[in-house]
Amino acid sequence: MTETKTAIARKPRIRNPALTRERLLQATVEILAQKGPDGVSLKDAAELANVSRGVAYQHFEHRDHLLREAKDWITVRLLESIQKEAVADPDEVLLNATRLILQNRDAASLLISDAMAGRDLSPQHPINRLIRQSLERMQAAGEARANLDIDVISYIFLGMTSTLVMLSRLPDSDPEDLARRFAREFAAFMEKGVLTRKRRR
Repeated sequence: MTETKTAIARKPRIRNPALTRERLLQATVEILAQKGPDGVSLKDAAELANVSRGVAYQHFEHRDHLLREAKDWITVRLLESIQKEAVADPDEVLLNATRLILQNRDAASLLISDAMAGRDLSPQHPINRLIRQSLERMQAAGEARANLDIDVISYIFLGMTSTLVMLSRLPDSDPEDLARRFAREFAAFMEKGVLTRKRRR
């Protein structure tokens, strides 16, 4: 009986590094949503993900590494969401991307704060590159102005993220209602602008 118990106790646990890493990143995003970037620590992420600190340090060297990877994880999720809808109605693509940012407000804040500090969202960044490619395709298809300044417009689109983060902090705001309102107004802005008449120059 004792031998059986010992054998069971010594049975190696099945490890899944990819799943563990995913759980740690998801935990980090949840902490970001509750406490913001300053509230993130490897210890808290490990505790929320139900793994030991030692295991967490096997995946991430330090807190900044964890934050950087969490930001990249959000980037990949946003890209996947947009690409899944690539053949769908453009208004639905906009609505879905808006929802994703609102659902991950603090992670999106981290992305924007890096951009403001000059650390990310360069023309080579995956999201920036996707936006630029979309604008170039629209130009080639005659759906956008031939003289469109893609450098400027791509950053206007990226600026939507910070706008959504600010909107999401409105008191008593409902994320789904905000997503629909923003998508509607942004689509109208793109098509019709804001002014009812041309200004004199």
